[in-house]
Amino acid sequence: MKKFVFLFIFYVPTLLLAQTDSLLHLLDVSIKKRPQFARIKEGRLDSLKEQINRNTNPEKSYSLYNQLFMEYKHYNLDTALEAAKRKNDIAGQLKNRQYQYESRMNIAEIMGKMGMYKKTFDIIDAIRKSDLDPQQWRYFFHLYHSICSLLLQNALSQEEKLYYKDLIKGYKDSLLQVTDPQSLDYQLIQNGKLLEAGQYNEALTLMTRCYQTPGRKEAERGAIAYGLSDIYEALGNAEQQKKYLAIAAIADIQGAVKSYIALRKLTVLLYQEGDLERAYTYIRCCMEDATFCKARFRMIEISEALPIIVATYDKKMKEEKDSLFKYLLLISALTLVLTLCIVFIYNQLKKISAAKQLIRNANEELTVINEALKEVNKKLSESDQVKETYIGYVFNLCSSYINKLENYRLTLHKKLKARQTDEALQITGSASLVTNELKEFFQNFDAVFLNIYPNFVDAFNALLKKEEQIIPRAGDILTPELRVFALMRLGVTDSSKIAGFLHYSPQTVYNYKLKIKNKLAVSKEEFAARMQQIGK
Repeated sequence: MKKFVFLFIFYVPTLLLAQTDSLLHLLDVSIKKRPQFARIKEGRLDSLKEQINRNTNPEKSYSLYNQLFMEYKHYNLDTALEAAKRKNDIAGQLKNRQYQYESRMNIAEIMGKMGMYKKTFDIIDAIRKSDLDPQQWRYFFHLYHSICSLLLQNALSQEEKLYYKDLIKGYKDSLLQVTDPQSLDYQLIQNGKLLEAGQYNEALTLMTRCYQTPGRKEAERGAIAYGLSDIYEALGNAEQQKKYLAIAAIADIQGAVKSYIALRKLTVLLYQEGDLERAYTYIRCCMEDATFCKARFRMIEISEALPIIVATYDKKMKEEKDSLFKYLLLISALTLVLTLCIVFIYNQLKKISAAKQLIRNANEELTVINEALKEVNKKLSESDQVKETYIGYVFNLCSSYINKLENYRLTLHKKLKARQTDEALQITGSASLVTNELKEFFQNFDAVFLNIYPNFVDAFNALLKKEEQIIPRAGDILTPELRVFALMRLGVTDSSKIAGFLHYSPQTVYNYKLKIKNKLAVSKEEFAARMQQIGK
C-alpha cells in the first residue's frame, strides 16, 4: 500500500508536467501558425461578403450580416460594429422590431468590449425586457452580466466590487431562468455560481463531465477548459490551471479568435514561474491580437503586465548577453591557449617527423648495408663452398701427383739400376706425360666447377647471340673459352694468373676474352653483372 501511495505521489505530478509541457509546445506551434489560421478565417469572411454583395433580399441580407457579425465579434471589433449597424439599418427597412432590438444589442455588446460602458448601458437600458421576444431574454441578461463583469475588473473600491458582484449574481440567476438546462451555456453559468458559492468540488465535477462529453466542438471545449482553469485556480492547483489555460488558448488561436483571456492569464502564470521566454512571446502575441481586434479593454489589461514582463525579459536577455560575453572572453582565451598548444604540438610533430625521416633514412641505409652484407655473406658462402670443393680437389690432386712421382721415381730407379739408360732417357724425354697430365687436370677442374655451377654453360650461352653460342665438343666438358670465364666466375680476373693456371699465354687469354665480347647479346656492363649471378 505504501509503495502504491509513493508511486502515485511520484508519477502523477510527473505525468501532469509532461502533459502541460506537450500542451505548451503545441501552443507555441499554434502561435507560429497564426497567419495560417487567420487565412482560413479570412476565407470564410470573404465568402460571406461575396454572398452579401450578390444578395438583393433584405431578409437574407439581415441573416448574412448576422453571420458576418458573429464571425467578426471575436476577430475585429470595428468591423463587427459596422456589421451590427448594417443589421440595424436593414432591420429598420424591414420594420422588424425584434431585428432592431437584436442589432442594437449587438452594437451594445461591441461597445462594451471597446470599453464604452456608458453608451452600452444607454442602448440596453432603452430596451424593455417585455418588448423582447423570449428567445432574446438570454442575450439581454448576458449583456448586463458581461458589462458588470468588466466593470468589476475595473472597480477600485471594495464597495464598488460588492455592488457589481451582487449585480452579476442576480444576472446569473436571471440567465439560468431563461437558458435551456441541457445546454452548455447553462452548465457554464452554473459553474460560475458554484465558484461564487465556494463549491469547488461540485464545480469540478460539473465541468469535468462537460469536458468529457463526446462530440464537442473545439470552441466549446476551449470554453469548458477555461471554466476548469478557474476552478483549479480557486483550488490552488497551478499545474492543472496551466494545463486547461493552455487548452483554452490553443482553441482560441486555432479558431482565429483575437479577443481572448486564457493566453493572457497563462502568460502571467508562466511569468511568475520564471518561464520568461514563453511569457514574453505570449504577451506579445496577446498585444498584437488585441491591437488587431481593436479590443481596447483587453489592450489595457495586457498593458498592465506587458511592461513588467518585457522589462524582466530584457533584463534576462541583458544578463544572458553579459554571460555570453564572459563566455566569449573565456572561449577566446581557451582558443588562444588551444592555438598555442596546436603550434607547440605542430612544432613537436615537425621535430618528430624530422626524427622519423632520419630514422627512415638510417633504416634505408641499414637496409642497403644489410643487402650488401647479405650479398657478401652469399659470396662468402659461395666462396666457402668453392674453397671447400677445390681444397678437397687440390688435396686429392696433390696426393695423386705424389703417388705418380713416386711411381715415376721407382720406374726410373729400376731402369737406371738395370743399366737401361736408353729407356730412362726415353721416359724423361717424352712430352706426352705433361700433355696427358694437363688434360686430366682440365677434366678434373671442369668436373669440379660444373659440380658447383651445373647450369654455367646454359647461363653463359644465354648472354651470347643465338648463332654465337658455344657448345662443347664430344668428350670435352668445357671449351678453352668457357674455362677462361669459369675462372673469372670463381673470382680470378687477372689475365696473367688465368694464363698461368691454364698454361696459356696472356695474349691467348686476351684473345678469348675479346672473342667472347664480340659475341655478346647484351652490353658489356650487363654481361659482367650477370656473369657474377650465374649459379646464385
